[in-house]
Amino acid sequence: MVLANKIVIVTGGSSGIGEAIAIKLNELGAKVIIFDIQKSKQDLEFYKVDVTNDEDIKCAIKQIPQIDILVNNAGVYFEKYLEDTTDKDLDFIVDINIKGTFKVTRNAIHKIKQNKGCIINIASCLGIVPEPTSPLYCATKAGIIMLTKSLAQQYADAGVRVNCVCPGATLTPLLEKSFTSETDKKNCAKRIPLGRIGTPQDVANVVAFLASEEASYITGSVYAVDGGISSSSIYSK
Repeated sequence: MVLANKIVIVTGGSSGIGEAIAIKLNELGAKVIIFDIQKSKQDLEFYKVDVTNDEDIKCAIKQIPQIDILVNNAGVYFEKYLEDTTDKDLDFIVDINIKGTFKVTRNAIHKIKQNKGCIINIASCLGIVPEPTSPLYCATKAGIIMLTKSLAQQYADAGVRVNCVCPGATLTPLLEKSFTSETDKKNCAKRIPLGRIGTPQDVANVVAFLASEEASYITGSVYAVDGGISSSSIYSK
């Protein structure tokens, strides 16, 4: 896979899965531009962009002459039962997970169409199967999946491909902090059919494929990178 001369935007690319995606696409020859609220540790072009802020997005995109690939990775996890979720929680999560993806795409689509580029949205396996403790998060990620399919239909005639990647449990620093012991970590791995927690690189590899010419006949598709969790009926009970 070669991405030489391609210009890529990765939202939320300063840490975790987004950082792994940025590194991978850079290794394949792309010029990677990170949109994030925190500066990247990587030696990559960076714009301080809050994806909920339309002016931030417009200002950054105005300075980028060409966009071949957009990776909408910025998002937040949220775990609360329905009755414990406040209006403030609702607005915060929807603003980032749904509106953020929508706003960045809306502002970038003109330049993506000019180059018959592609869009890759990062959702979650919890947009495919439910987690009872996080209905709002599940709903936002299911929304990203349907947004992906709708945009794939809308922009197919323009030569723009739109696909979605749905990670499962992924060993980011944030997930590491959630484990109170090594036993917790092992128990998490046991719930996954393939018997291990995923890595950010596992997700980045699939994104790289979808961004490449090898995936030129793929649009509107949803790729679960979750070790089989979303195929497990046990997990959804």
